[in-house]
Amino acid sequence: MNDRWAISIDIEGFSKHYEHNEERKTYAILALGELMNSVFLVGSRCFPGTPEKNFSERLFAHQYGDGFLVCSDFPEPDASRAIAITVAIMRHMTMRGYATKAAISAGDLSDIRGCYPKPMRDAQDERLDIGMGLMTIISVMGTALTKAHKLATTKKGAVLILDKQLVEIGLPVGTKTRDPPSNCIDWVSSDLPLADEIARKSQLRTASAKDLCEKLRAYCAIQPTPPASWIEATFANVGCGGVIKGSE
Repeated sequence: MNDRWAISIDIEGFSKHYEHNEERKTYAILALGELMNSVFLVGSRCFPGTPEKNFSERLFAHQYGDGFLVCSDFPEPDASRAIAITVAIMRHMTMRGYATKAAISAGDLSDIRGCYPKPMRDAQDERLDIGMGLMTIISVMGTALTKAHKLATTKKGAVLILDKQLVEIGLPVGTKTRDPPSNCIDWVSSDLPLADEIARKSQLRTASAKDLCEKLRAYCAIQPTPPASWIEATFANVGCGGVIKGSE
């Protein structure tokens, strides 16, 4: 790869739960907090950046709404590490009772603060006073963000979508896709030792494919239930067997 890989991962059904009632609003906020903590744990405990590796393994993460963009520091030969990180986080979130969607692409990412007006360039900690109010700014942008975010909109469900160019480079041993082969990784059934190692070091929850499938089915039964098309798309891309019905 000539570019840095980028993971776009967000909470599925966030706005639907947030707007449903106060109980589900709390659920949505807790889901975002759990995702935030998961990304932090992976970065701080598994890939903190060490002098021995010239800090090259470190991660960069940026929150956008109900999701995160997670990027490598430098280009890597393939998307193996990105896939393992994403699988570990999606499994953990599922076992905690939440659903996520992720997309992995590659591109550039840079600090664009220098292009902002002077008051924004001078802002401290990404915050700017606007009278007695407050503006928060994001100072990074690039094709790593735009391509991964755009890719995530191409499919429904709690799925892990891989840019087709990254598929062509090659998938790590143990990666599974459903028949017919697609650019969606079966994050439930894939046998990825690195994902298990990341979960262990980061103290994220993991489980067998059977347990993950049970959690997914339980999620689909909670009000407000996901649309039938979302459920069908999810179960068509993971190794859980039969599709269950949902409401449109």
